[in-house]
Amino acid sequence: MNTVLEVKIPRLQRDGFALNEIEFHVEAGYLTALLGVNGAGKTTLLSVISGLLPLPENADVMIGGYSLRENEREAKECMGFVFDDSPFDEGMSALLTGDMYGPYYRNWDRAKYLELLERFEIPKKRILRKLSKGMKMKFQLAFALSHGATFLIMDEPAASLDPVFRDEFMEVLSEVLEGEECGILLSSQLVSELEAKADYTVMLHEGEQMFSNSTEQILDRFLLVRGRYELFPYMKSRILGERLSEYTAEGIILNDGDPVRLDLECVRPTMEDLMYYVKQGVVKKGMV
Repeated sequence: MNTVLEVKIPRLQRDGFALNEIEFHVEAGYLTALLGVNGAGKTTLLSVISGLLPLPENADVMIGGYSLRENEREAKECMGFVFDDSPFDEGMSALLTGDMYGPYYRNWDRAKYLELLERFEIPKKRILRKLSKGMKMKFQLAFALSHGATFLIMDEPAASLDPVFRDEFMEVLSEVLEGEECGILLSSQLVSELEAKADYTVMLHEGEQMFSNSTEQILDRFLLVRGRYELFPYMKSRILGERLSEYTAEGIILNDGDPVRLDLECVRPTMEDLMYYVKQGVVKKGMV
């Protein structure tokens, strides 16, 4: 596999918040989800990776094989951005934006850019302000792919889009990944939708990296048990944490191969379930 992003941050302290022991990578051809509740550290981490915050000592970010610390220009040449709020001048057309900013990249391919604008059905002479939110997302993607980006960083790219267009946008990303030349790190609060698409997941909580593994392996590591609460004391040694309501009782356990012999339903958790139990402090770093 071709690694397009490597992150090693032993510690970063900023404005009373710290990232600790962050280490993961993104492979070409795969979508990696960056998840965590608000305040987990996702925005800080993305800012470091994108070069908006300085790297602390003993930390490094490698993009396309280039060190962001030692070869900043080469690293940023390999990186493309797709954000909820476009960083481009919205008073310019897609065509003019490409002609203005594209040549700053050594691998800029104007013909490919025009081809992608047509493929994504983006009116090239319409100013960006008049494009729909979804078109702006695809415009940013077209620009990134046209300067040869092998790593795409996406921060809430589809949060404000309707469900139909979100599905369409994810299909476009799947097509991009099929070429196996580009890898994607995508941060989103749309956890359930992203769970179904992400090959790998990095989960943060209070600045700590809880997991970094394949999405399937993370989810398969745990089980939810549901049923009568009176049965839960018999599983006291296995239940990590509980979630109770007026009508149901639920607990989370490690999926260690030992069968649950009581009259309890056993199901695989979702990422939203894991985020809940991580927040409760019962699912901990290193369990996957």
